[in-house]
Amino acid sequence: MEWDPSRFFRPEGSPSPYALLMLNQPINEKAFAVLSQHASYIICADGGANRLYDMMKAQGKEFTQLPDKIIGDLDSIRPAVRQHYEDLNVSVVKDPDQYSTDFTKCLKYLNSQASEIIKKSPQHQKISDSQGNTSTNGPASIPRLEILILGGLGGRVDQAFSQIHHLYMMTQTQRQLKDGSLEESPGAGGNLYLISEESISFVLNEGKNTILTPRTNRPAEYDSLRQAPNQDQLIEGSPLSKLPETEYFFEENIGIIPLSAPASITTQGFEWDVENWQTEIGGQISTSNHIRADQVEVSTNVPVLFTAELAQRLKRA
Repeated sequence: MEWDPSRFFRPEGSPSPYALLMLNQPINEKAFAVLSQHASYIICADGGANRLYDMMKAQGKEFTQLPDKIIGDLDSIRPAVRQHYEDLNVSVVKDPDQYSTDFTKCLKYLNSQASEIIKKSPQHQKISDSQGNTSTNGPASIPRLEILILGGLGGRVDQAFSQIHHLYMMTQTQRQLKDGSLEESPGAGGNLYLISEESISFVLNEGKNTILTPRTNRPAEYDSLRQAPNQDQLIEGSPLSKLPETEYFFEENIGIIPLSAPASITTQGFEWDVENWQTEIGGQISTSNHIRADQVEVSTNVPVLFTAELAQRLKRA
């Protein structure tokens, strides 16, 4: 399976539609500013609406940067915030189900409405226009709706573990939707990414996983994008400090963490590659490894968490 987490941060936007799911956790403001530019849909999980409102109010954008929907049992959203968004015609939906979290309620909604969200997305419109179509109704023409979850991991430890737990569980649900084991809206079953204060994390399923890692801030000898200055750039009056800087997506640090069971992993493209390496909690785990190529590979016999450090410009202030 191929992963391309960098595409969400590119200035031109992702070629595939994606939704932002805001949790009731500290929001990475810098990442949100980039990701929200091309998002097809923004949904808040209950108290996530408070986080979005507070962030936008601090920027004077509380009347212009709005979510598309707020869903949850509504025990966390502040009454004033709920009233603010309802006055601006934002749909606020109460789901009293006590057997699911606000996170999973939002994910369920996104999967049920994936087809409609995708058809209205700028990315899908570009594809339709390029094909000369005015509408596309067939399932084959609809891509998967990717879902980016914004929530911090730097607060309470139990809440951080809960987020990783739900990321793992919901990734397995998305996989069933993708392979047809569960029935849902066309376009459901897209990949899940967790955007925290300093990292982007996602669950790699068993098998070979290829992760595209262009524009990683790594040592010059490993960086194909970093060019040596020519003689014209070395002349007096043309200091090196004026050379354009690469706009990075990632720092070099990554981790591969076993989740539900011990894992055997084989890697390629990192500073310390391994082959059939056993990893488990209580044994060996791979942290602080370094990206050394524009494309890396991780093969695993069971699902593992892959986490990459965001570039400094994308980290929470």
